[in-house]
Amino acid sequence: MAAKGVDAVSDRTSILLGALAGAVVGGCMGYLFLTDEGRRLREDLEPRLADLATEVERARSLVKNARANVRPFER
Repeated sequence: MAAKGVDAVSDRTSILLGALAGAVVGGCMGYLFLTDEGRRLREDLEPRLADLATEVERARSLVKNARANVRPFER
């Protein structure tokens, strides 16, 4: 019977954490899209995020090429 109680607490905790995470994400989105300060922050972040996306894509391509070059040597 103790296991059932533990599962119930775990389920309630998961639901609470999910609701809390949703509230935080919703608040951040509201700030970014509904305030002037949020709009300025987005304008400042967009070029940096684009640069980050470019670097991630470059790293992904590098890993893909490295894997392709190693495959012929695998047994």
